[in-house]
Amino acid sequence: MNQKTMFFVCIILFGTVVMLSAETALDLDTAVALALEHNLGLNRTRIETAGKKRESDRSWNNLLPSINAGANVRRGTSLTGDLPPGGDEWTPGLSLSASVSLSPAVIATMKKTKTDYEVGIISYEGAKQELELEVRKLFYQLLLIHANVELAEESIASAQARYEEASARSKVGQASNLDELSARVELENLKPDLRSAETQYVNALEGFKQILGLGSDEVVQLEGQLEVIIPGALPEGISETRKQESWTITALRKSLESLEIQRKILWNQAYMPNLQLSWNSAPAYSNDVFADSSGSFSVGIGINLDSFLPGSGQRTKIDAVDDSLKIYRSQIQEALLNQDMRIRQLQRSIGQSIETIEALTLNGELAERTYEMWSESYRRGTADMQQLRAAGDSLLQAKNRVKQEFYNLVAASLDLEKELNIPFGSLWQ
Repeated sequence: MNQKTMFFVCIILFGTVVMLSAETALDLDTAVALALEHNLGLNRTRIETAGKKRESDRSWNNLLPSINAGANVRRGTSLTGDLPPGGDEWTPGLSLSASVSLSPAVIATMKKTKTDYEVGIISYEGAKQELELEVRKLFYQLLLIHANVELAEESIASAQARYEEASARSKVGQASNLDELSARVELENLKPDLRSAETQYVNALEGFKQILGLGSDEVVQLEGQLEVIIPGALPEGISETRKQESWTITALRKSLESLEIQRKILWNQAYMPNLQLSWNSAPAYSNDVFADSSGSFSVGIGINLDSFLPGSGQRTKIDAVDDSLKIYRSQIQEALLNQDMRIRQLQRSIGQSIETIEALTLNGELAERTYEMWSESYRRGTADMQQLRAAGDSLLQAKNRVKQEFYNLVAASLDLEKELNIPFGSLWQ
């Protein structure tokens, strides 16, 4: 082997190693971890929550005074006569002032900032849960689509075998040319179905990688199985023993608390007095020194009398908040009822799926035995191609329905775990 050949062989081997090393093996837990770390939507929620934390940590700045400082130069002017001695000179000056307004509304505002941060935390936890649910469902959906690809490949292999057998039988006069042609047509008709299933899988996998924050050119190999172990019927009373309030309901309650604080702020601003402290100084340069003849410090109490008038703007704002509070309480009550109803519906769906899987599994075994019997009959010449094809279609449909029902069971279990607000994967433990 010459040097040029060796060079190209090395390049090929290197490229193969790179391609294999770039392949990412993904099981379900790894996919969830990647999504929680790299998902762009969740990252935006994380940034928003960090901003609310910063505002909460700095809420004490509502107690800081407002401070202003300035510098100026001035020169006297006269419209009627000469300026006094020194009046035509530029005189420098300074100004400094500070003021602060204290009232119960300030303390309530600080508390609301903290509550808003807590709302942000709850929203972030809810977003994490929604993302994990989406990833888990998509993972199993990809397994289902991949299983459909394998079934399509299996169907083509069976059709290829039937065509080859029909062709061989036709050559020795044991089958008609019509059987051979029919088997060829069946085989060719199945190939677009395989291509469609492969395209569906590639498209779904690309969207899945985007959710996980992976590059579209990264090769991903899913590791998992669609068929889950069924321990039996779902335990009765699970909704009472393991149910926790959903993040949606928790967020509504915390938002209600924030709105109640907002009402308190508006009420304090409208009807409570506020203490005002202010200090200012404006020293000016005169006679070779800086002197201040106008500095002052003041303490005052003020109250907004407009709020006591009927139909005032502040009273209208408070009434609007009261309406919003009623709406929030109604939404919480409705969300609680919806959660209980959704749990009952999902429990029934899971029970139905378990029964359906048992029946479909038995049906699949019967369909497989039936297909084997028709294949044997066709080889003996006691069955025609149409009967064999019908048996093959029934077998494929039975396998497909079993896998689809397994996905339905997994999806319903994940939805129930979300409604119960328990860790994913713990329902059957």
